Amino acid sequence: MEPELITLNLVPVIRDVIVEDINHDNKKDLIVFSSEEDGYEKKIIIFYQQSETPKFNEKFSFSFQIKEPCSVIFITKIGNEHNCLVIANSENLCLYRFKDNEMVLERTVTYPNAFSYNAKEPVVMRDMSYDLDNDGTDEWFIPTPRGVTIFKNFTPLSEIDFHIFHEIYSGNNMTLFYQFPVIYPLKKSQENPKPVAFLGDKEIVFAYGENWKLTKTIKIDRKNPEKWDSTYRLGDINNDGFPDILFTETQGTINLRTTLYIYISEGEYQYPANPQFEYTIKGAVSLPIMKDINNNNKDDLILFNIPLGLTNFINFFLRGKMSVETKVFLSDSNSLPLKPDYQTTMTMDAPDGKDQIAYAIDDFSGDGILDIAYGQSHNTIQINIGLQEGNLKTKQWTKVNIPAFGIIRTSYINDNKSKDIIIYRPTGENKERVDIILF
Repeated sequence: MEPELITLNLVPVIRDVIVEDINHDNKKDLIVFSSEEDGYEKKIIIFYQQSETPKFNEKFSFSFQIKEPCSVIFITKIGNEHNCLVIANSENLCLYRFKDNEMVLERTVTYPNAFSYNAKEPVVMRDMSYDLDNDGTDEWFIPTPRGVTIFKNFTPLSEIDFHIFHEIYSGNNMTLFYQFPVIYPLKKSQENPKPVAFLGDKEIVFAYGENWKLTKTIKIDRKNPEKWDSTYRLGDINNDGFPDILFTETQGTINLRTTLYIYISEGEYQYPANPQFEYTIKGAVSLPIMKDINNNNKDDLILFNIPLGLTNFINFFLRGKMSVETKVFLSDSNSLPLKPDYQTTMTMDAPDGKDQIAYAIDDFSGDGILDIAYGQSHNTIQINIGLQEGNLKTKQWTKVNIPAFGIIRTSYINDNKSKDIIIYRPTGENKERVDIILF
């Protein structure tokens, strides 16, 4: 069966999209965040999902002008009022509830934090709010210059201090740089409240116990000089409920080299002194992802590599094409293999200007095996379904003829087991357009 395509043309620029039931009718709605080109006229547009086709259209929508200075937006749950919106800046956290087709300001919490005051390109942060004590109301995890403050019922409960990469760079203009910590709730834990992990600069900190007042810090030393660029990810390779730590170090420009290290937990708040997994990619830009590919509740490692060799340069300049190598390492018991279980190469049209390559890995067919969607050409999104081997080996399933550059979000919209696709484009062409692909 062909997927259903819905296209919405709105006021540019579309900055982000959330799928949630905002009006409590048990149907997933579409929440679109947009701003003018200069970034300072911000708006929320909500599309109610309809029972008939198309499920989203402008007749069943309303707009809400964001009046406060805004840099961050996140969804939260307060008691029985599910899916409230928080609009945040460096000084205030403003809670809005949905009432009678309007967003009503319920509460303003003043608390200095690490968000910027009024960002030109506001972002949705999807890891700010969790219900870890199972009482129906979310806790908020608000980054600060010193770490993270945990809020409950609008009140700060615990301030967790740890090292964060927060630097000033000199040059033509002084620049302040802040790297947000990774927030990882331990959802499999039997404790109440559930612990939460924060990954900062060179250390991971666990907060647990009553009001998360107890902490445990694990140091993570980088293997190479500070001049190397580094990134961090968290996942659960051995399915023990504690996060495993992936970090990458990249050196060079022409002779680019990226090394990945993974520290796999060895029990309750226990980590080895040295990583159990190490892998080096030469001559390529690498994007690592930790995700369960074969539905065995253990995260696997996926590497997307863009080679910087002569062949790729010729394809780029003469044909407008680029190659992306995919390597898959499947979790085996409590570790990863030293060599990939599966690897392949995809060729796609290269983006122009500020366009971004659209891609997503999720279960679009509903069979429990991960599939892949990507922009094959300028006007085609190709969706390949995973084979039963469960190693991201795929075969072509379907194509959708829409502009293929942008950002893909995946979510359950239809009432079935298949993830659906939302694609929007904050840069390049088609900044006013949102496409929804329903499976």
